[in-house]
Amino acid sequence: MAERHPGWVNDIDAPEARLATGMLVAAQGVGDTLDPLRVRTGIRDGQGFPGLVALGTNKVTVNPFQAVLADPAKPSDGPYLVTIDAAKELSLGAANASLYRMDLVVAEVVDGDPGFQVTVYAGENSASATPPRPAVTNPLSLVLAEITVPPPTVGTASLKDTRRFTAALNGIIPVRNEADRPPNPYGSMVIMRLDTRVMEVYKGGVWIPYRPPRGSVDGWHPPVKWQNGWSNYGGGYAEVGYTITEDGWVRLRGLMRGRVVDATQSKPAFQLSSSPVNYCPKAHHLFVVATNLSGVNPQIGRVDITADGNVYVLSGNNGWVSLDGISFATY
Repeated sequence: MAERHPGWVNDIDAPEARLATGMLVAAQGVGDTLDPLRVRTGIRDGQGFPGLVALGTNKVTVNPFQAVLADPAKPSDGPYLVTIDAAKELSLGAANASLYRMDLVVAEVVDGDPGFQVTVYAGENSASATPPRPAVTNPLSLVLAEITVPPPTVGTASLKDTRRFTAALNGIIPVRNEADRPPNPYGSMVIMRLDTRVMEVYKGGVWIPYRPPRGSVDGWHPPVKWQNGWSNYGGGYAEVGYTITEDGWVRLRGLMRGRVVDATQSKPAFQLSSSPVNYCPKAHHLFVVATNLSGVNPQIGRVDITADGNVYVLSGNNGWVSLDGISFATY
C-alpha cells in the first residue's frame, strides 16, 4: 500500500515514526520518484563545532553532536536521528615504522545497543604516501574525519575534516565545498559554502552566489544633520542621500548648496550615520566632483569623507555641488 500511517498515531511503527520526523529535515534528491522521501544525511550545525574531530597522540576526540543518518537505498524506512551528548575519545593505532595508513572516524547506526556508535575504521598499511581509504559499507553512516598516519621518520599524523551538515526543512544548508553541494537541488534550496563563506542558490541549472534584490537591503537616508549652511539644492533635483548595498558599499547621490567651502577641513557639510548601521568608510577618502558653473562648464571640486563619517567640501563653487557617483567600501 502506498499510503502510510500519519505521524505519531496509535500503533505507528518505527519506520513510519522516522518518516514523520524526516519531514522536518532538508531534502536530498538523487533524481528518482522517491525524492520526496529523501533527506540529507549530516550533522546539525551549531555552537561548539559539533562533531569536530581533534587529533592527539595516538587518539582522537570527537565533539558532541546530533545528526541525521539516512539510507539512500531505503528512503521509505525514514532517517535516524542520532546523538552523542559528551565528547568521546577514541584510540588510534601506532604508526608503522615504514608504511603509511589512513584511518576514518565514522558515526553509524548499528544493530547492538544503543543502536549508534562513533568509532575508528583502521586502514591497511601501504607503501604509498596516499594510502587507500578504508571501505565504509554501512549506508547509515557519516565519515567525520580522515586521518593519515605516516611513518614516524616522515612526520606526524594529519587530519582532514569531512563532516557533512544538514538543516531543517527549507533551512540554509552548510556545505564544505563545491563537491558537497546537493546533487539534485530543488528550487527553494539555499546553501552556505564553508570554504568561500558565500551563500548560493540554484538557478537556471547552476549554483550562483545569492544576491538580495537591489534596494531590498537598504533605502536612501538623508544626512543626519546639515551643518555650516549646507542644504539640499531643491528645484526638482535629487535630494542628498546615502545607502548601503548588499556587498557593503555606500553610495551617495543628490545636489546640495551651501555657504562654506572649507579648505581647512574643519567645517563639514553633513555627517553619515554610524549606528545602528555603519555607513562610514574605514579610511579617509577624497573624491573629485562637479560643482557650480564657471562660465559654461562645471567647476571641478573636491569632497572628502573621513572615517568618522563627516563630509567636507574642500574646493569648488558652493552654488551647487553634486554628490552623484560617490561610493566607498565600509570594510
